Amino acid sequence: MSNSQLIKIYQVLRDTYSFSTGWPDGEWPLSGHFRPQRLEVVVGAILTQNTNWNNVEKALDQMVRQELVEAVKLAHCPQSQLERAIRSAGFYRQKAERLKRVVRFILDYPGDFYGRVRREELLSIKGIGPETADSILLYACDQPHFVVDAYTCRVFARYGLLGERASYQEIKHFFESCLPVDVRLYKRFHALIVEHAKRTCKKTPLCHACVFQTECAYGSKVN
Repeated sequence: MSNSQLIKIYQVLRDTYSFSTGWPDGEWPLSGHFRPQRLEVVVGAILTQNTNWNNVEKALDQMVRQELVEAVKLAHCPQSQLERAIRSAGFYRQKAERLKRVVRFILDYPGDFYGRVRREELLSIKGIGPETADSILLYACDQPHFVVDAYTCRVFARYGLLGERASYQEIKHFFESCLPVDVRLYKRFHALIVEHAKRTCKKTPLCHACVFQTECAYGSKVN
């Protein structure tokens, strides 16, 4: 696949959805209550593991109500309190442990965490996998790491550009090698893929309503 082909897909998605999403211009949705605001991205990236965003928003609301919006407060609050606050996000014990590990890492980081942290450092933290690490790097740290999620795999496997068994790293390399190194583009493209997967390329796809119906390998077979 050439750079121009992938950019064309991006442009079609952009023209179709025009960022009528909860992620305007591809930016992470923020309440504005966390300090710094980038911390909310880190927290959200962990809370969204294995759950949907509605459940994450409920957990974030509870954290705001209990003033658990700073790294120091999160590090020192009783774990039982944090578990209760994030219960709606599911796997709340694991996620509370992960949040505490991450905020301690941020507090102990030598220098500016958001300006200097590296991918391998995040991956060394227990409970932080590639998708969570790349979400933090792209949306909290403005580093050019393309985020691969289940929506990305679904859309592009059906389209015919990815094998169904392609690894996370293979898919990440595919996007990053075909796209310009551009943080804003990565954010926007990821947001559009999510929107397309939620509206059209669902688990049971609405191929008749898809803008890629004639060129998508899956859509061509069912129509």
